[in-house]
Amino acid sequence: MSETPTTFRPTRLILLLYWGSVLVSLALPWIMLLLFEVSAHRRALLEALRHVQLHLFAPGYQYFLIGLLSGAPFVACAVFLLWHLGWNDRLDPTRFSRRLAGVLGSLILMFGVSFWTHLSALMYPDAQGALVYLFLPFILLVLIPLGYWAGRFTMFLVRLIRREEEEPA
Repeated sequence: MSETPTTFRPTRLILLLYWGSVLVSLALPWIMLLLFEVSAHRRALLEALRHVQLHLFAPGYQYFLIGLLSGAPFVACAVFLLWHLGWNDRLDPTRFSRRLAGVLGSLILMFGVSFWTHLSALMYPDAQGALVYLFLPFILLVLIPLGYWAGRFTMFLVRLIRREEEEPA
């Protein structure tokens, strides 16, 4: 089956973004906790892994539930990514790059806010700091369209700058 010039759909990139966003978002709180235990509490890597394993389902910690709660919006974004990039058979490369920039913008913004939230909750552990895990999924859901339009706007600016560079003086 050969691709026609009007059909452009890099399936590997779409699947890599889909599964990468789902798996990294689920593992982000646990990786952050592991790195925090190694760096801030000066534990050895095996001891830090044991600490994460012990507190994964422990009352008062619930790191497994934190991972699921913070990963749910990324799953929604991954489904949007699959729907937006993968199911259109007749997509030209220009439209695909704009859509890809939008999806990448939302994923980057969501990962940045999620990383910062998990880091700040680990650095300042108190009862009110744990409330951020209840609001984080809603905040990340709001960031999906904001990041999408930020990525599309960035791609618009890049194309505008490239067009000005190509014009003769």
